Amino acid sequence: MSDLFTPTADWQRLPVRYRTVRRLGALAWNLAVTVIATVAVGVFLDWTWAAGVAAAGLAWTTWRVIRAGRWVRSFGYAERAEDLLITSGLWHRQLTAIPYGRMLSVNVESGPIDRAWGLAKVQLVTASPQSAGQIPGLPTADAAALRDRLIAAGEAQALPL
Repeated sequence: MSDLFTPTADWQRLPVRYRTVRRLGALAWNLAVTVIATVAVGVFLDWTWAAGVAAAGLAWTTWRVIRAGRWVRSFGYAERAEDLLITSGLWHRQLTAIPYGRMLSVNVESGPIDRAWGLAKVQLVTASPQSAGQIPGLPTADAAALRDRLIAAGEAQALPL
């Protein structure tokens, strides 16, 4: 079954610093939700219940931080002659093959947190939402180089109009 998600290709993995970005994002988001939920339960119900909500929130936050690092390790992409492969997922594994000739555009995005760490996301747009894909957490120079390679491959294999 694992051969289904690991075809013969040279997989590129996301950089280690993206694990830190994902973990910090999970930590900040989950702690904010935990604090808000704890205060709301304490004010509207009882502070005993709020302690339970806080404990559950901290356990969930710990799980999300650990899982964020594992998700980054599970993500990979491979450039082949005819298509781009993207694999991801921990429990529900996914392998997407995007033919270069079907790509409509290649977008590079970088939010404030990604920019602070020198990272960017490459997003591939196709006619079908199911076959679109994205590669997050690439160093900005690598994202720009990948964008240029994908555009060149797409133009070389574009379907005639």
